[in-house]
Amino acid sequence: MNHRIAVLDEAVYKRIAAGEVVVNPAAVVKELMENSMDAGATAITVEIAQGGKELIRVTDNGVGIIAEDVPLAIQKHATSKISTLDDLDKIGTLGFRGEALSSIAAVSRLTIQTRTADSTEGTVLFISGEQGPEVSSAGLAEGTTVKVENLFYNIPARMKFLKNTARETVNVTSVVSKLIFANPHISIKYISNGKVIYHSPGDGSLQNAIIAVYGKDIAHKLTEADHAFGEIRVHGLLSQPTFLYKSTNYLCFFLNGRYVQSKNLQSAVLRGYGERLLRGHYPFSVLHIDLPLNRADINVHPGKLQVMLYDETDVLDAIEKTVRSALEINSAPPVLSLTEAKTSVGKKAERMESAPPVQFPEKIPDLRSAKKIYAPKPHAAQKPNYVMTPSEPPSVFYGNGTQDFEELIDSVVKYNAPKEEQEMLEDVRRLLDYRIIGQVWNTYVIVECADCLYLIDQHAAHERINFERMKKAAAEGSSASQGLLISYVTTLPAEDFSLLVKNAELLQSLGFEMEEFGPLTLKFNAFPVQVEKSTAEKLVEEILFELRNTRDDILLIRDAVIRASCRYSIKAGYQLSDEQIEELIREITELEAIPNCPHGRPIAVALKKSDLQKGFKRIV
Repeated sequence: MNHRIAVLDEAVYKRIAAGEVVVNPAAVVKELMENSMDAGATAITVEIAQGGKELIRVTDNGVGIIAEDVPLAIQKHATSKISTLDDLDKIGTLGFRGEALSSIAAVSRLTIQTRTADSTEGTVLFISGEQGPEVSSAGLAEGTTVKVENLFYNIPARMKFLKNTARETVNVTSVVSKLIFANPHISIKYISNGKVIYHSPGDGSLQNAIIAVYGKDIAHKLTEADHAFGEIRVHGLLSQPTFLYKSTNYLCFFLNGRYVQSKNLQSAVLRGYGERLLRGHYPFSVLHIDLPLNRADINVHPGKLQVMLYDETDVLDAIEKTVRSALEINSAPPVLSLTEAKTSVGKKAERMESAPPVQFPEKIPDLRSAKKIYAPKPHAAQKPNYVMTPSEPPSVFYGNGTQDFEELIDSVVKYNAPKEEQEMLEDVRRLLDYRIIGQVWNTYVIVECADCLYLIDQHAAHERINFERMKKAAAEGSSASQGLLISYVTTLPAEDFSLLVKNAELLQSLGFEMEEFGPLTLKFNAFPVQVEKSTAEKLVEEILFELRNTRDDILLIRDAVIRASCRYSIKAGYQLSDEQIEELIREITELEAIPNCPHGRPIAVALKKSDLQKGFKRIV
């Protein structure tokens, strides 16, 4: 090893510097598109082949490069965007370091074709690695085209660390989508391997830009947000609280038109939603933050994805208030006009006058004398497995129905020690001489056996039964499908689309039938027979969540998809017939698996007779 200090050859330090900016094809696409945007382009076309490893071509209708400046474009730190040290304090362009083209030229075969509006002919520059640039003239359209071929061809070690083609394509697609959101006033066409993936209209509408990426179905899920707080303005689109995702990947932020990443900004949005969010669920948002250039430092990292905000607290407060205000306005009840209000009050008064008076009992029954609560009337010829029907009301019914019964359950469940609870949950699979009481709230089935009362969650139980059926069918290769009367068509983010396509064979083996139906669009023609047909959108989201969070093991992935599918079995709130209840209990008693649903919730809660007696203070 030579311990003397020496200046590196230009060819060496160019390749080292290239590593900071050009880490993969997506980084190249980002730099080239941002150059086009800084050049005032209103239309940009991005083409890639083999995930960008083989070809990247970005064409724009911007101002172009003057012929004499073309050779300078590939010189390190040569730029038209800043000129003095003071400019670094108020950077208004996306690029400013003058590194991108120089770095790209060092690790690829680069061609630049450009012409300005006042030039009669264009200029072509070609450079390949260490070879000097070749410059020539040609008849060209106004604007600039940059073509990058064989990225990292002269750095085999770097090429070896690139992801597979599908993964690199997803990365590029993600970058393009973010730049579409950042620039709704620019028409952006994105082509991968000859197929048009995105084509935004460039009409200035952020909603139309989002539709170009996610499809028209997302439009009805969005709420507009736009508020100014002093010099800070926050504006964009948010998903309504009824449309949530299980990932933060759908939260996008743009600072003065630049895509940035920040956990703090994400947290501010979540605080704005507050209690509207379900646990483990996140909204979709595309928010633009506009503030004076000197209140942010973007010269922090080569990728320019992280920024330093000088008054971060003010920005975070502005985001939180904007989100909260937008959601409050969207969820506010409609305001009646004075005429409508009078009419409404009048009709209500008429209904009250015509309604029969409420009849109260003369004497409140003594609860201590009650023999049964929520029990059916006795019958002379009662079958061992009795099912209560709507025509046979409870013999005793005191208090405020649902509320009182839930309080009763709460008061007795606390007596169940963990050991006892596990023992009782095991017992639910071994019910022998049991009596079915009936169904409450179209959600729970009540079964009496010996000195226990079992409350069985019909949805959780049916999930477990379907899970075991689908596992067995998948192992035997006999999974059945049910065709959809109307196919479900969905446009997905590039990463989600790639994930489903990657697992297409597995999904097919479980009863899904799907096909590509356009750029980043899938059409589902059939689902497994166990799945309710009306849950297509939520089911696809659930499957994506399970696939993202499951290790790359085929059996684990299979069970994850089955688990997601079984979530959409019998729903709580579905009224079961007597025969369905009998069949459900029979199948539960034959389960070999643990008595939990596939997501870990218990199938049943058992209440011992002694617990009820404690709840009613009959014993201590």
